[in-house]
Amino acid sequence: MAKIYVADKDTLDSVKETAEATSEKVDGVQNTANAILSELQGQRPKRYGFRVKIAEPDPEARVEYIYDAVGMTPAAMNFSSGVFNFGSWADVWFVRDNYPAMVKYDGTEDYRLNPNDYTKKLTDNTASDVANTGYGGNAMTAIPCCWVKRWEENGYRYVSICETQYDEGYKAYAHTRADGSIEKIHYYPMFKGCMVDGKLRSLSGQYPQYSTTAQAERDAAKANGAAWDLRNWAMDELLADLLVLMSKTTNSQAAFGQGQTTGYVNDAGQHYGHILSGTLNDKGQFFGYSDTTNAVKVFHMENFWGGRWDRMVGLLYINGVFHAKMTPEGDGYNFVGTGYTPVCDGVPGSGNGSGWQKATTQTEYGCLPAGELTGSDATYETDYHWWNNAITAVCLRGGNCSRGSWCGARYLHADDTASGANWALGGSLSCETPS
Repeated sequence: MAKIYVADKDTLDSVKETAEATSEKVDGVQNTANAILSELQGQRPKRYGFRVKIAEPDPEARVEYIYDAVGMTPAAMNFSSGVFNFGSWADVWFVRDNYPAMVKYDGTEDYRLNPNDYTKKLTDNTASDVANTGYGGNAMTAIPCCWVKRWEENGYRYVSICETQYDEGYKAYAHTRADGSIEKIHYYPMFKGCMVDGKLRSLSGQYPQYSTTAQAERDAAKANGAAWDLRNWAMDELLADLLVLMSKTTNSQAAFGQGQTTGYVNDAGQHYGHILSGTLNDKGQFFGYSDTTNAVKVFHMENFWGGRWDRMVGLLYINGVFHAKMTPEGDGYNFVGTGYTPVCDGVPGSGNGSGWQKATTQTEYGCLPAGELTGSDATYETDYHWWNNAITAVCLRGGNCSRGSWCGARYLHADDTASGANWALGGSLSCETPS
């Protein structure tokens, strides 16, 4: 039988004192480590990210916050109260530093607009030029620089957004100038493009232009000056990602508003049902309705979807393969694919077709529909897609006033060549800031 030894009191007291001293040292080291970690975490740039479970059909259940977005409250329009709920996002830089402004033809900012009433200047509340066709510039929304990392892994697609370049995987494609330098902000249209004296403009109180070719729209954009062009894929995709991040859902219409997705009239005299720009001038940065007859607004940008398709530079669909050019560097954009990068295959097969987006491919160049189109307006991406594998298609974004729930931030049309021209599509402006 083993012997049991019992230490005397002096020995027990000594052991206790040693243990307590050791514990204090361990606690001290741990507290110091925690303090250092806390300090480092406070100094590092924040990354706001999400991942989407590709196989999950529920638009909300499939989106999960990652990195510094964990624990944040999603943003959404409260359709009952008519008030936009920013959740936890009001003070994050890409929301906080986004503002409306009048931008001159040379690309310099003239003045900021009152964010809750575009008809007034911010500084003194006097009348603005937001609806003045004689003004030498356009009404634009300033989008702050974002560095983005996108990838796909183990059944999820990932997007991470940072205010600075967190590592080499983060790209500021949407804010890269033609000379390769990075903009602090990039200007995007507050309103659908309208035609005034041969120039493509962004002004309140105008009907959107339509029935023009891609080259005619681009020429009209550039008639403003060297800094101007059409909307581009890199910025459109950044904004689409930011909307998923803010709302924590892939259903943009449910979170932000249906947009003007009905009302088509087969009558040129009535502008085919298009509505005048500026109907949301006094509604703030984000606003929408649950009905389908009114415009929607995100980041001070009216009709990001609905109303009329927007033709983009930077994304082509060439014989069944998406090709992207994420910046205007080199020889700039074109409608034939020179200098573009093959990104991924689209929907397989010959000919053309359409359907609800389900299968996608996530690359650093964006998320694109690829494979089966068997979703719906309440599942997966909740947006529609048109494709044509026999042409070089200039891609369109957003949808028009005859498409209802097909529309949304990622409604993508790849079934029209550069020569396509009809009531449902046109161009809107983008402007590079001077370096």
